[in-house]
Amino acid sequence: MLAQVWQDSLSGRLFAGLAKSARQSVSCRWIAGTPEYSRQNAARHSLLGRVLSSIARLAVWPLEQAGAAIRRGMPGSYILNIKLPAFLSGSIFLKNLAALRVETLLFVVFSYVVVDYALRETMESSFWAGYWDELILVAFALAWPVQMALRGKMKYRLTPLDVPILLYLGVTAFLFLLRSPHMGIAVEGVRVYVEYILWFFVAGNLLLNKKQARALVNWLIALGALVAVHGVYQYVIGVEIPTTWLDAAESSVRTRVFSIVGSPNVLGSFLVLLIPVTLSQLFSARSRQQKLYYILCLLPMCLSLVFTYSRGAWLAMAGAFVIYGMIYNWRILLALFATAFAAPRLIPGISSRIGYMLSPAYILSSTRAGRVARWNMAIDKMVSRPLTGEGFGRFGGAVAARHIPSSNYVDNFYLKTAAESGILGLASLVWLYLHGVRCVLNSYRRLTDPYLKGLAGGLIAGLMGVLLHNVVENIFEVPMMATYFWLLLGMTAALPHLEGQETPPLE
Repeated sequence: MLAQVWQDSLSGRLFAGLAKSARQSVSCRWIAGTPEYSRQNAARHSLLGRVLSSIARLAVWPLEQAGAAIRRGMPGSYILNIKLPAFLSGSIFLKNLAALRVETLLFVVFSYVVVDYALRETMESSFWAGYWDELILVAFALAWPVQMALRGKMKYRLTPLDVPILLYLGVTAFLFLLRSPHMGIAVEGVRVYVEYILWFFVAGNLLLNKKQARALVNWLIALGALVAVHGVYQYVIGVEIPTTWLDAAESSVRTRVFSIVGSPNVLGSFLVLLIPVTLSQLFSARSRQQKLYYILCLLPMCLSLVFTYSRGAWLAMAGAFVIYGMIYNWRILLALFATAFAAPRLIPGISSRIGYMLSPAYILSSTRAGRVARWNMAIDKMVSRPLTGEGFGRFGGAVAARHIPSSNYVDNFYLKTAAESGILGLASLVWLYLHGVRCVLNSYRRLTDPYLKGLAGGLIAGLMGVLLHNVVENIFEVPMMATYFWLLLGMTAALPHLEGQETPPLE
């Protein structure tokens, strides 16, 4: 009844007209693309595509032949014919070890938030804390081709984002070579833009079937719920925080939670990514027990997001829900409006934080020595070197803060990029993200399996929320968040290719 009232109202008809106009606009049609991957097929069958395919086949030919030889020799090999004792031949451990595949390492990468914290907090393993993710990336790069050769399936899964990524990496390499006043700082700074993109290829090629995707997503949701529960616990005990996390005018906010992540803003961004994905699982749950489980996961996530008192994360979450409602179910927008109306009345700290952000005192303070002042500094840097910027790692981020004493965080990843790599760097980055959005929307439109389509909607909303949050934070400078973003982007791109779908995707 409420839905019918909304549809018949003046506001509802106005909103429907605006939505229809947006869907039919040139920009929206370009971003959404078509269900068919016509450009991808055209590129594959073009002269350049055939030449590159021939070169790739020539490069992997020795590995393919070695794999074929191993497969021919294995049935009569000495190792396979060793007689194990009876108590070992039935061992579950040995069976699992024999079935171990490269894809199993995806569970370790999806556990990034916990693994990274554990390594950094353990004195004995502190050396590995800064390199464990790179080592796993190298393990993927070495073991995956070998595994494909042993299986006799040397095949790469092409996605519409592959060429844009390669072009972006080319522009980044050009800017790196053109403008690197200090090579050590430049190498450390360019790593933020280059290294984590590789996780897109890992998820895009190692995700094999629907069951595996469901298991990985549920594992990530369980870990996210545990992290959120710890955040709620911090709020209950009133965890001590640095005085710089709150202004003097915000006395009604007694603390800001950060869980094991270390920063309220990063924790907020992590939850912005996860909450829509958890909602997608709730919507697709078929049993009452499953629905209850996802509700119990959502509750601490939402509370912990509120208790971060991260205004940027709140706004990013609102943007993610708007996108989720537009592509999946418009009723989500009604829930968003109801939450925005009720939350400040139930939790006074919310109205305090939002009200202070809109006050003249905050605007004056921000213009003098806050975000607005740092944004103006970034714009001045870009104006002084409009095409190439100051050089990677030289302004506005963690690398510059470590090596250049006068540098501060810009709290805007896009302006930081503009200051460091100029208009060329910013334009190529935005161009890459637009193609990423186009890629995942194409995946969403192709899917006809109800579960995977719902999952894709939640993933798209979470990914877009993180992109929005980067307008007011340097979220992609955090290795955990950059890894999760590109990993889940690759997962979304791979969904139409998975085995075990109830209905085949559109071709």
